[in-house]
Amino acid sequence: MKKPLRGGPRISVDNDRCELYGICQMEAPDIFKLDLDGRLKYRRQLGPGDFHQAAQAARCCPMQAVVLKGVSLKTRDEPV
Repeated sequence: MKKPLRGGPRISVDNDRCELYGICQMEAPDIFKLDLDGRLKYRRQLGPGDFHQAAQAARCCPMQAVVLKGVSLKTRDEPV
């Protein structure tokens, strides 16, 4: 049984849409890793400084397979 994720910002990848181009890894290397066996591995839970890299990876994914969830304005850590 999978452990439930705690609240807060997280990443989701739609494996049916993902074509393994690796752009997410280029944009957010601390979050995504395309293994030699061709599988995408990623850290689902985002840390305090991960939002901008994760958002860039989601924006740049040509298949729109990367989705940010549990994001609020406070999470973004942008100046007001």
